[in-house]
Amino acid sequence: MLADLNSSIRYLEETNDPADAYFTYSIDDKGEYGLIKANKEGLRLYAAEILRKSQLIDDVHIGEPIFFSPQEWMDSETGYELIAGILPQYHSRKEIRAIQAPFPQEPFPQKKQPVLLFVLMCITGALIMLATLKAFPNLRLWVNIH
Repeated sequence: MLADLNSSIRYLEETNDPADAYFTYSIDDKGEYGLIKANKEGLRLYAAEILRKSQLIDDVHIGEPIFFSPQEWMDSETGYELIAGILPQYHSRKEIRAIQAPFPQEPFPQKKQPVLLFVLMCITGALIMLATLKAFPNLRLWVNIH
């Protein structure tokens, strides 16, 4: 298998010219999604880099990242490296997912927060009004008017 992997890496590097390759990380217009902008040569050379890094995973210590070396065909439209390297994981997806805590769920959706805030403000106002009327009984003008 290692010989096949080395053969594939060598083939990708020999058949794709770095001078023609283009590969960059970017984000969409709304800033919601990360995107790869690349031509086929850039994608194939990036694939060769990923395959080469996969061979190094067993040689690094746990928690130690494997960084990409700068390549002339790799650009960054964001001004910084979105993906500078790989942090190896040594377990299956099921094991990793079981270890990771799920994202906390909000008790109320975001849209209902202003309504909840309004209700709390009304209750607070009513309590202040009742306390004021108890403390200052002369403020009840409608009772004193005959």
